[in-house]
Amino acid sequence: MFTITACGLQHLDALLAVEKEALDTLERPDLLRRNTEQMWRACLQEPHLCLGAWVGEELAAFAVLYVPQPDDGEALAPLLTQVDAAGYRAAHFKVCIVRPQWRGHGLQVTLGRQLHREARNRGYNLLCATASPHNTASIKSLQRLGYRADHTLTKYGFERTLFFCFN
Repeated sequence: MFTITACGLQHLDALLAVEKEALDTLERPDLLRRNTEQMWRACLQEPHLCLGAWVGEELAAFAVLYVPQPDDGEALAPLLTQVDAAGYRAAHFKVCIVRPQWRGHGLQVTLGRQLHREARNRGYNLLCATASPHNTASIKSLQRLGYRADHTLTKYGFERTLFFCFN
């Protein structure tokens, strides 16, 4: 039913449309953070990876493996309290957004598993993610992918739970 492929800059408008639709339908806007177009452009280029789940020509969902750079201030691994991140190569399961009509098809976990495989192939052995403590769907998906909660912090202007898993 779904075709999963890497997304590039040519898919930026489709990603922005999925993000807008998802945010517009949330009861609580703090469950998902809106990214800047600059951040999306970065996520669509190496060393990051964006995977899209397509139904025909429609982008049903997408997820991003984000590789923090020394100067971007995005690194989550140094914020972990239960793991000494030294000696690990860390990346992030940054975001997974699913169009409302495609929720309930397991796309967060499916895309997450593919991103985990790609991260492993690239040598990343520690993955981090954040989620709103009230976003039960994302938390359940992260747990199904093997993530454990580390602690709650303020990140991106919202209360977030920091998660990690060994890859």
